Amino acid sequence: MANIFRKPRAGAGRLGLYLLIFAGSALALNAWIFSGPAIMWSRSLNNPPWAPPGAVIGLVWMVQFTLLSLSAFLVDRLGDPTRKDPARLAVTAWWLVCLAWPVAYFGFQSIAGGVYLTIAALILGVPALLLTWRTVKPAALVLLPLQAWLIFALVLIVTVWRMNP
Repeated sequence: MANIFRKPRAGAGRLGLYLLIFAGSALALNAWIFSGPAIMWSRSLNNPPWAPPGAVIGLVWMVQFTLLSLSAFLVDRLGDPTRKDPARLAVTAWWLVCLAWPVAYFGFQSIAGGVYLTIAALILGVPALLLTWRTVKPAALVLLPLQAWLIFALVLIVTVWRMNP
């Protein structure tokens, strides 16, 4: 006899929802950044010669937010049912901090805000990685590029901060 109270495993619809929310927000932020005064302010800053072009950074963030959505989906689909909620909460919190970065940096034109939020995202990444690892290992593995990117981003944003007193 089937257990009618058992929740079904997350399917393609759930993945689509995560992509719409996570990657869709990155797409919307890129549109806002590259179509308004935010990009003009950013271009007026001194940048190190090794800084990637803005379009590359925007593309990297699209990939990172897509990986966040994939991680959340894997937690839902394959994760240990007793550990799903903390892992899903950690991934969502990490996404929200990453989402706040362009608002602080571009919206408020605050390089310092970008530095502080990058540090916060790096710190929040540790428990997010640990919780997803405990829940379902592939969900944690797809998040490793985000943590690596945040290390690079921190070096970049601190350099920009020092070049623009």
